Amino acid sequence: MAGIKSSLAVEIEKTRERFLALLESVSESDYPLPTDNPAWTVGDTLYHITLGPRALAFEIWMIVHARGLFQFWLDHFPHRLFNKLNARFAQGRKRINRQALIKAYEAGHSVIRSRLRRTREEEMQKWVTYPAELEAMLAGKVTVERLFHYVKQHVEAHERQLGRAPSSQ
Repeated sequence: MAGIKSSLAVEIEKTRERFLALLESVSESDYPLPTDNPAWTVGDTLYHITLGPRALAFEIWMIVHARGLFQFWLDHFPHRLFNKLNARFAQGRKRINRQALIKAYEAGHSVIRSRLRRTREEEMQKWVTYPAELEAMLAGKVTVERLFHYVKQHVEAHERQLGRAPSSQ
């Protein structure tokens, strides 16, 4: 890997380490506690983070291989429904524990790393426009490269939500 792909690979690996450190900082007995997001507990939020790399890998694939279809979906899918499904999918996992979260994140990490290896440098600037209603942090023109960076940003955002963001970043 050269150029941007090499730096993204490092960033994605450091994000994995960051997530694992986050898991270590949270006691399993805290998983049922509420967060700043009234829809999710601590455990729900941690589980939601594990879904990010796999979802982003799929979105990157869509931009590279089916950009028009993906843009149509972004423009026409009812965003409220997506956000409700996203919230519901992360909620209520009865058997969330540290090992299950590690396993889930590692699976997603493997998928995003694989997607990075298979993405060509020239594909990094392919883009779609994300509506703010879908994800405010991704509103506007979003390139493949930006989605790879979002793996880190997604963890950081939820780290802050959990009150666990490192003080020196």
